[in-house]
Amino acid sequence: MAHTDEIFRLFKALSDTDKSNVLKMLTSEVSQETVYVKDVPIIKCPHCDSSLFIKSGKRNDVQKYKCKSCCRVFTSRSGTPYHRLQKIDKFESYKALMLEGYLPLKQIAAKVGVSHQTAFDWRHKILSGTDGNTGSFEGITEMDDIWFLYSQKGRKGLNYSRKRGGSKRAGDNDFQAKLLITTDRDKTTDMSLVRIGRLKKSDIQRKVSGRFTEGSTLVSDKHRSISSFAKSEHLEHVSFKASEHTGGGEYHVQNINGMASKLKGIINHSFRGVSTKYLQSYANWYLLKSKKLSSENFSNLLVQNKYAVDVHKNREAIYKRFIENFSRRTYRCPVKRSFVSQMNPELIDKLDFI
Repeated sequence: MAHTDEIFRLFKALSDTDKSNVLKMLTSEVSQETVYVKDVPIIKCPHCDSSLFIKSGKRNDVQKYKCKSCCRVFTSRSGTPYHRLQKIDKFESYKALMLEGYLPLKQIAAKVGVSHQTAFDWRHKILSGTDGNTGSFEGITEMDDIWFLYSQKGRKGLNYSRKRGGSKRAGDNDFQAKLLITTDRDKTTDMSLVRIGRLKKSDIQRKVSGRFTEGSTLVSDKHRSISSFAKSEHLEHVSFKASEHTGGGEYHVQNINGMASKLKGIINHSFRGVSTKYLQSYANWYLLKSKKLSSENFSNLLVQNKYAVDVHKNREAIYKRFIENFSRRTYRCPVKRSFVSQMNPELIDKLDFI
């Protein structure tokens, strides 16, 4: 303890420049001890799903493979957030900071020592490789939708009033982005951005239909779309007036209310709002942190998703599809940034990330 006090005293005596240099040196030492992602077994080609492939040399100590069907070369990291990554040590430090807390881009970029644009790309590559919306619901299952004001934060060229923040009108209207939350008492949770506007039965079916085990009980307020969904799924449904907050005893949605309070605090206060385009990604981030994964388990999770880079590159096209199909808003002012590798429209339609 005496050594710690002495180090702290000496650190306080340093100039601001020297303090900054010491912190950078300490960050470098920590990053060198980070456990890096390992190669995972290859089962099929990530490009054509063929199981016919052979080894084809190495790239920076990473084993390469060549597919006999499509003749394309790939590695265990192809399509994942690690694909063609150059600053692996800084990326691992960045990933560790994302597991620790919700830092704004400017702060996390300064801590890791990368540009603001790199920090932005890494964040959304990582979030594109996560998807917490899996698993079946058992027993008492809560369901509710939480509202976020439609936002086009960061979009350039808009020239109408409240150009990025939507509408100030209160109530359920066509400027409210709906995040549907479904969770059971075993912590199996689904958070899905389903629509901008009033929630519909088809939105619920699109995300959670068929995921309830026999004997499950759905608990919600008296939303007509949820009631209709429960009837179509042959679920026992306990409902109550929204103003009462509970159906009595163990029939309540307090778990969802707690999640909603924390998530809204993160979105609206820590980040000062996020674009609706990325709302699903931030919901996945919240679910990921709630699982309290180790750094190694987090890395293994990321290398399992072979569509992460494609989703990141085509986020604008996925967002456009969402606006056109699940809202009454107008898609406008597309981003000028583009990538060489693009998915075809048919494949984009099959992806259900938002």
